[in-house]
Parts: sequence; structure tokens; C-alpha cells
Amino acid sequence: MLNSYNNILSREKEIDNMNMVIIKCDELVVKYKLNRDCILKQLQSMKMDKGTEDFITTYNDDFRYTLVGEIKGNQVVLTNIIKAIAFKEMDNTDLYEFIKKG
Repeated sequence: MLNSYNNILSREKEIDNMNMVIIKCDELVVKYKLNRDCILKQLQSMKMDKGTEDFITTYNDDFRYTLVGEIKGNQVVLTNIIKAIAFKEMDNTDLYEFIKKG
């Protein structure tokens, strides 16, 4: 009995730590044939620094896709998915300059 109570408490803590995810670009998920559940799971468990308003992250299941969105409290809003046309290996300095140029 105590063990099942601890499992329930553990699950509640896990849910409290999860982000609420809103996908505003469903058409891109369908167009690129991505797994919506994997995207939701990835964004729900994403760790965020306080004060962060925007995010750019690689889709866990395929590095060719970049997930872009906004953060409002514990709410994560996916606003765009960018598919890489081509990619090249870079270090963090190169990546910073690449993003800076836009």
C-alpha cells in the first residue's frame, strides 16, 4: 500500500515538472512526417533557465530539424520547424556567427 502511494506521489512530481506544450505549426509536423508525440515529450521535459523567452533546439529524433518557439512561464509554444537543406560540421564559435548573421 505504501509503495503504490509513493508511486502516485512520484508521478505527481513528474507531472508538476512538465511543461504545457502548444503546437502552433501542426501543418509542418504533418508536412515533414514528424512524430507529434515525440515532439510533445521532448518539449514537455525541456529544462528552461529563468528569464528565457525563446528557444531553438534540435529535434531529438532527427538532427535535420530545428524546433523554434516561445516560453511563457511553464508553457512552451512551438511556432516553427525548420528543415535543414544542407548541413556542415561546426564548432560553437562557428554556430554563434552563423546564427548572428541570420
